[in-house]
Amino acid sequence: MLDLSIVIVNTNTSDLLRQCLQSVFDNTKDIEYEVIVVDNNSNDGSVDMITAQFPNVKLIQNDRNLGFSASNNRGFEISSGRYLLALNPDTVVVGNALASMVTFMDAHTEAGACGCKLLNADGSLQPSWENFPTVLSEIFYNTPLNKVFSHRKKRESSGVYDVDWVSGACLMVRRETMNEVGVFDERFSPIYSEETDWCYRIKANGWKIYYLPEPQVIHLWGQTTKRKPTWFFLQLQRNKYLFLRKHKGFIRAELYRCLRFGTCAAGFVMTLFQYVVRPAARDDSKSILERNYALLKLLLDPGVRIKSKLE
Repeated sequence: MLDLSIVIVNTNTSDLLRQCLQSVFDNTKDIEYEVIVVDNNSNDGSVDMITAQFPNVKLIQNDRNLGFSASNNRGFEISSGRYLLALNPDTVVVGNALASMVTFMDAHTEAGACGCKLLNADGSLQPSWENFPTVLSEIFYNTPLNKVFSHRKKRESSGVYDVDWVSGACLMVRRETMNEVGVFDERFSPIYSEETDWCYRIKANGWKIYYLPEPQVIHLWGQTTKRKPTWFFLQLQRNKYLFLRKHKGFIRAELYRCLRFGTCAAGFVMTLFQYVVRPAARDDSKSILERNYALLKLLLDPGVRIKSKLE
């Protein structure tokens, strides 16, 4: 059996994917691994690039965009590694990071999953783990009170931590763990909160999840989402509700929905006031108003599939 199966889901990110694959093949040593790319019907030449430049990659071609969860699951189905790695196409593996993660997992049999240190393009630290969401942590996420509810106060630059969940940009899971708890929940399709849900189920089954500071991966955060920012924002808000509904129950999920609706409505009114009294800032205010209005409509029915011209 191979040591590691690396599954990369690609949707029209040919240039980023090429960079990611090159970093994997150039830097990964001392382990036996396979690379599986699941392509979501890309039209940017991604498939031709893979077949021409990376013939050793196992390629799965979807006839439509199945989303992050379902596409990763298709890759897991044909994988054969002792460990499985969900790796974003907008990442660059630094040094022998993946072998280092495998070595750690081999030495810590209680570990069901692990993540590594994520870096921004400029080398600065990027958040790569967090505690499981609660109603209050999600309501105050973008406010100064976030520090009260967030426990990511430890220095991520040093020390191995037992954490709640790690980023799906580079998430390694033990095959035995996956066989026990299942794969990504495709109800979180097409994107967001699927790794949080997976980690929640992993920990609920008695496994530990670790953040590792030594292996490093550069994550070019936002390169994909900037193409459809409103759509991605709404998807994130929808799946936060779905996570709370699944794991915290109907009452807490509805409490979150009502509180989030209230904070969003208040923000909408404040931005509308700024739009009226500050004509010079109307372009910025208009975009915020449009996004908040879209979120208010979503919160009225958070279970609905998000459709828009941006999709």
